[in-house]
Amino acid sequence: MSGMRMQAKSKAIPFLDAPPALSESMPGYVGFDPLWVSSMLPDAGYVKFLQEAEIKHGRVAMLAAAGAIVQDIFTFPGVKSVIGDG
Repeated sequence: MSGMRMQAKSKAIPFLDAPPALSESMPGYVGFDPLWVSSMLPDAGYVKFLQEAEIKHGRVAMLAAAGAIVQDIFTFPGVKSVIGDG
């Protein structure tokens, strides 16, 4: 039985195995990769690129949501109606 070794379990989903390609030293690591996408990436540095891309897209989405709210609240002087007003 010395050849058998149990794989570590994920902290996020305890009944699944932890993804082998993710480093536990990453900020915010909880072992969440249920589809093991990180195992299909060409190299380990690509995970860092994907983290930065996710942060960037989240920030752009927050700006878009704020812009949608601002358009409802404020209008330019002299504008009586806009497309979509009923």
